[in-house]
Amino acid sequence: MPFTFPHFGSLKYVFEIMLRELGRTDVIIPNKPSKRTSELGGQHSPEFICTPFKITLGTFIESLDRGATELGMGGCNAYCRFGYYWPVQKLILEDLGYDFKFVTLNYESPMEILQTCKRDISPPGYNILQIIRGFRFAWVVNRLTDLTDQLVYKYRAVELEKNTAEQVADEAFQLIREAKSIRQLRRLQRRLPKIFENKVEIDKEVRPIKVAINGEIYVVLEPSLNLDIHRKLNELGVIVANPITLRKFIDVPQNLNPFKKTHWQKSIDASHNYLEHRCGGESQENLGDAITYKKEGYDGLIHLYPFTCMPEIISRSIFPQISKEYDMPVLSLVVDEQTGEVGFQTRLEAFIDLIARKRERDLGY
Repeated sequence: MPFTFPHFGSLKYVFEIMLRELGRTDVIIPNKPSKRTSELGGQHSPEFICTPFKITLGTFIESLDRGATELGMGGCNAYCRFGYYWPVQKLILEDLGYDFKFVTLNYESPMEILQTCKRDISPPGYNILQIIRGFRFAWVVNRLTDLTDQLVYKYRAVELEKNTAEQVADEAFQLIREAKSIRQLRRLQRRLPKIFENKVEIDKEVRPIKVAINGEIYVVLEPSLNLDIHRKLNELGVIVANPITLRKFIDVPQNLNPFKKTHWQKSIDASHNYLEHRCGGESQENLGDAITYKKEGYDGLIHLYPFTCMPEIISRSIFPQISKEYDMPVLSLVVDEQTGEVGFQTRLEAFIDLIARKRERDLGY
């Protein structure tokens, strides 16, 4: 019974490797979402549902047509509509005549995840200890995919030879996929910064603008939905930081470390004067990011969210106050399957030009 999952930026490597470690050898890697994917999802989705719902539905349809019979999806009693994704998608796909099984992982209940993996994902004979080892391997892999993304978002902005950083990142992802042990992964984690440093020649004279990108997790991490915004900013000479990560949910040692707060934990603390309670999505940490990144010397923040996403609409309404109080330029961009690339590029260029002029004024030249 071939298993598949939604395409999710570089996290596709994490999902692929995790399934391998859980004993699955029949994984169908989803294709990168295309215009056809978006049209398929939009055609069969409720009109005003979140854009990620439509993209993931279109991806599932394409994978089912390629022979998949098991669909993996996150699930929980969410604060927003994400909790309804898989039940509604299940009804739609059944109405379309597909024969399949949904496997949902409740990321808010670690024990339930382990039970689901033992019952519905791993082959017979796999015990809980083997499943825990598989997840341990996956969260270490996630650390490396995040690191690779961070490095390419930095080096691509200042590289002298175009596409060099991209090629090095592809090599890095392949090395991650080929690693067979935690020891190899940890060794590779130490090597990755040196690999980029040695292989990517950079302009050492430039003083690049630094911008953070946050928002709804799927929009931020899936290039086909955010119009590859990280690349667009890098091509404008902007170094990009991306605080949005799946490790917030799966990296147990990081999250339970009492001696070190993660970036997202610091951002939630910083947001309490503006949004005291969780209202869904990444709304609290997104607001706090504007404060934490300002303190870290970043020049601006871009907030991405899908059309009709209520938690991020709340964040957007609060950002102007934080921007004013902390002198931190913030640009909120809503995206959906109809977003035009030319207009999107124009807004990015105008925002970066504004930041450049502000920096010149602040520095007095």
